[in-house]
Amino acid sequence: MDEKRSRGVSIFGPVILIAAGVVLLLNTLGIVEWSIWWTLLRLWPILLVAAGLDLLIGRRSMLGSLVATLLVLAILAVALWITLSGSIQLGGELRTEQISQALGDATQAEVMVDPGVGVLQIEALPEAANLVEGEINLAGGERIDQDFSVTGSRATYRLRTTQGSWGPFNWGWNDQRVWDLGLSPGATLALDADLGAGEAVLDLTGLTLSDLQVNFGLGRLEVTLPAAGRFEGSLEGAIGQTLIIVPEGMAVRIQADTGLASRDVPAGYQHEGDVITSPGYDTAENRADLQVSQAIGLLQIRAGE
Repeated sequence: MDEKRSRGVSIFGPVILIAAGVVLLLNTLGIVEWSIWWTLLRLWPILLVAAGLDLLIGRRSMLGSLVATLLVLAILAVALWITLSGSIQLGGELRTEQISQALGDATQAEVMVDPGVGVLQIEALPEAANLVEGEINLAGGERIDQDFSVTGSRATYRLRTTQGSWGPFNWGWNDQRVWDLGLSPGATLALDADLGAGEAVLDLTGLTLSDLQVNFGLGRLEVTLPAAGRFEGSLEGAIGQTLIIVPEGMAVRIQADTGLASRDVPAGYQHEGDVITSPGYDTAENRADLQVSQAIGLLQIRAGE
């Protein structure tokens, strides 16, 4: 009984929760960018180191638990410095691959993009000849898988990564791993984008949409809606920031499920429970109906010009 009482209580779990809460608070106050979570996610093996130290010396006494915590914090600080400063480049050099897929005679297209992690940038192409065009920075051991088919006037295109490397200090997690893609303004698009961790900037200005589906786990999502058309969509995020820019002439109705996330909505928008509606939605010729889920972080709606 005395031996059990002499054992220290682990403070590893509480320290992790407190640290996560502090980062979320700094995010909400605008002191730290939401992209910091992307960086922290790259350092997940440190949790294994922390658990090991806690089992080795942290459970012996309160002093041992304190020493283990300080060691983990020191390792984390060094790892963050290496990652943010870029003083050490691990995982090898990136290589760039060009992407080009002709639209052909299709007038409608379903486009599915799955980069896994990294930075995803999408905008309208200046011409309608190609359905998709752009370039992708790939990590070592990673390759691109493309599928394209046409049935009648409808095309289906899928672009994804395979055999990626997912190590903690890997180019696959680096913010230079960019997918920079343009989509055709000459077809009605159903766009589906899936990003596990990172940043997605979707400028849909000039595109014609029938449907929009975006899923991201951790990071920041910025979507600029097209100024014309009618479509439905779903934006689902776990931890991070979702920014929706609504251009002049486009009205929106948003069913918002924000969980622990805060909301930043322009003046003049109406609130009825979880439904956010822009002025003039009921009579607008151009409008979008969106289901938006942001579990932890910030949902921000901005009225564009």
